Amino acid sequence: MSNYIYQPLKNATEDIRLLKLTFDIRQALGRANVNPLVGQLKNYSLPLTTLSRSQRMLRVALLPSFKALSYVWGNPARTHEITIDDKRLGITENLHNALRDVQKDAIGDVYVWADAICICQDDLTERSAQILLMREIYHAAANVSIWLGPPTEEGRRCLEFIADLTGVYGPEKSDMVPSEESKFEEIFAKGLFIPTDGIMRAGFGFGQSLVEIADVMDSDVRDDKSEMLLDPDAILSLHHDTIQTLVEWKPHSRHFKTVQDEDFVFIANLIDQELIQSCTWFERMWVVQELGASDNASILGYGKSMDWESILRAVYFLNYSLEAPVNNIRKLTGLEKIRQSYNNGKRHPLRDLIRECRYRNATDPRDKIFSLLGIMGDKMNTFLMPDYTKSVSEVYANATFHFIEQSGSLDPLCGWQSLGRWEQLLSWIPDYSLNQDLAASPLVPIDGRESIFTASGHDHRSKYMALDQQELKHFWTHLPTSGLCIDTIAMLSDPLPEDVPFGSIEHMWHSTISSSGGLLDGFTKDVQSCLEDISSVVSMYSKYWNSLDQFSKQLRPVSIKSPSTAHLPKSSKSTDRLSKHSQSTEQLARSSPPTGKPSLYFEPKKSDSFLHAIYILDAYLQSLLCGRISTTERLTRDDVQKFMSLSLPADTTDPERESFLTKVCNALVAGMTRRCMAVTERGYIGAIPQEAQQGDLICVLFGCSVPVVLRKRIGGEYLFIGECYLHGFMDSEAIVFQVKGEFQVQKFVLC
Repeated sequence: MSNYIYQPLKNATEDIRLLKLTFDIRQALGRANVNPLVGQLKNYSLPLTTLSRSQRMLRVALLPSFKALSYVWGNPARTHEITIDDKRLGITENLHNALRDVQKDAIGDVYVWADAICICQDDLTERSAQILLMREIYHAAANVSIWLGPPTEEGRRCLEFIADLTGVYGPEKSDMVPSEESKFEEIFAKGLFIPTDGIMRAGFGFGQSLVEIADVMDSDVRDDKSEMLLDPDAILSLHHDTIQTLVEWKPHSRHFKTVQDEDFVFIANLIDQELIQSCTWFERMWVVQELGASDNASILGYGKSMDWESILRAVYFLNYSLEAPVNNIRKLTGLEKIRQSYNNGKRHPLRDLIRECRYRNATDPRDKIFSLLGIMGDKMNTFLMPDYTKSVSEVYANATFHFIEQSGSLDPLCGWQSLGRWEQLLSWIPDYSLNQDLAASPLVPIDGRESIFTASGHDHRSKYMALDQQELKHFWTHLPTSGLCIDTIAMLSDPLPEDVPFGSIEHMWHSTISSSGGLLDGFTKDVQSCLEDISSVVSMYSKYWNSLDQFSKQLRPVSIKSPSTAHLPKSSKSTDRLSKHSQSTEQLARSSPPTGKPSLYFEPKKSDSFLHAIYILDAYLQSLLCGRISTTERLTRDDVQKFMSLSLPADTTDPERESFLTKVCNALVAGMTRRCMAVTERGYIGAIPQEAQQGDLICVLFGCSVPVVLRKRIGGEYLFIGECYLHGFMDSEAIVFQVKGEFQVQKFVLC
């Protein structure tokens, strides 16, 4: 038998192939020796949302009802075969097993779309064109069948529990054991299935046609009618109502009785381990679009299918109602938020989607961008057009150019994971393939909000306007910028592992400041004593935070009915010493002219040692938290006062006090984790990236809301190290110095 040779699609930007998978009665009956996989490939035109209603209606009428398969490729070796149009086509083991489960779930021939079969993988031009249709394919499918992997006994137990709890049918006990040979049974079943399949296909096809027709009439699914979704909630930022509905779901009492004797903590852990954590499907990039664009999705396996919503309800009920933690629930949450919002005419910005999918993997790093294009809210442009002939570096550079042009800012360069970067990437291009959970907490907004910092001012200098699309097509390797050089890093703390408690990080930072006396004029014994007070307070917070388990930290507010709360500071002579300095800042702090906001900045090289002492204390404490009490709030003097004295009700059950404790601890973690303490040659203090080195420059680039660390290379170009917090330069102060003539504008070409 010869190998199958693909015939070119008439129009790869509109047409698709569907596999008509031949029904196998032996597979349906669970026989051990099943027939080989056989099918046909047929071409159809998709009812694209960009077409007119009449054109879409015609294409809906001609398009058969089909399943779109969502699975993990696994081992790329094509160790199995399927016969297509009497020709042999090699397929992977995972695809072979998934198609077998599709066969087993069917009662007749079934149309299937599977990327490895329906797209000619060796044709890069076709692949690039079909990527833009993926969203349309999964949205048009009657069902998106999610194949999680080969069956296991543990997985079966999980699905049985979910089926009992939610009241849906689950896998039958006999599905794991092949049935005995019976020719009569095969003939009888075939005579029953085929007519039944015809009736069901007609009914299901008619129902799906009604769904498609309604979809045609609904303008929300059109890209030009959809709404860009910008939600400032960083925790549940994509679709809060959906999550709330799942949290509030309760099973019928009759169904709950069937599982009430289960060990819920054990079963929750089993579901987390077997169905989520150990399942590579949840790690794959492409499933975000495949599930996200679907109207109807189900989990396929064990010869049965279970709807996606049932799994969500069971997981949320365990985690929230029964308080049986499902640690990786976030992976389900992100997928469902995207799916619900997409089907309600909402589109998420590409930058949000990349961060939401930060832990997902792609065989081809370019797919970290390409796999999300179909469901993004950004308008398609030349920067984002998928092209597999371009290198990973160019694809990532183009995505970054898009973000810069979209925001008019250099903020999109900031806040990305840098450890373990792909060496071939230029320094200013974020490595979108990395798990962004490992990045330091971004100082710039990542969800469409306005930045809480204004390092580059409020006038034309706050915008980046140096992009020339025509020039970038040929010279995309360099990013021209301009700005102000503030100072050079003279001393910095050693980096510490990310799992080190923030109390230990602060201890290292304290040692760095204490060793910087030669750079910090006015470093008196009183200042040293006050720094020790700050360390003592941070240590108390750290001990309290470490006494909580991970699940408790995720609750809002955190319960602190624990003996560890007895260690929390309330008031002491040492905090009174610092309070005297803090009270003086009200009279001495100057205002930033561009913003009118009170600034805690004091120029270190003052003759008045008392002023400098205030700067050291203020700068150190602010740097511990990177000037924030949360990602959306600046640290105020009232916060500092509460932080040092815990001037809240002594009752540890007081919700205000609980909320503040949680807020402070989260802010300390966000401020110090994966950062180092730095002191510059002129005595400025701040928190910088762990990758920074002595001699690096701290600059304010026009169009960037926070200062950044740059490293000058031989030849005059600069490496981009990352954003930083430099106390006294977060609110346009550098612009004021420029206006006064103390700083000069420089050009920085990033490479």
